[in-house]
Amino acid sequence: MGIGEGLSLFSKGGGAMAFWGHIKKGAEEGLGALKEGMAVFMAEAGKQSKIIKKRVELSAVQNNVRKTFIRLGSAMYDLHLRGEGEFLQDAEVKDLIAQIDEYRARVREIEWEIEAAKREENAKKTPGGTGKGSTTSNP
Repeated sequence: MGIGEGLSLFSKGGGAMAFWGHIKKGAEEGLGALKEGMAVFMAEAGKQSKIIKKRVELSAVQNNVRKTFIRLGSAMYDLHLRGEGEFLQDAEVKDLIAQIDEYRARVREIEWEIEAAKREENAKKTPGGTGKGSTTSNP
């Protein structure tokens, strides 16, 4: 109802009570729509935050890989300076290589989790759960 309709309602003898009743009804409908919109927004924000959290975790693990590579290179260079040629037999080098392997496995795992979350979102967005952005193809 526009202002003109409300004023005409008021002037037609409906009185102030009828006019305010229509305003209240419109406000309640608007509030209901706002609540529904906020619920949808919050649900979408929650879904996106899961992906964002995984991307932050991925970045942290990738940073650990870089730091460990630097430590590995430094340890190997120190062994070289001491004239020790059997780098792969050194306990520190073995430990750093194992750490890198673990970090790289975690990177792959997080990347998979991000892709799975994206597929899940795409499946929910389309009827039938097929998803527009699905990475699988049907023959």
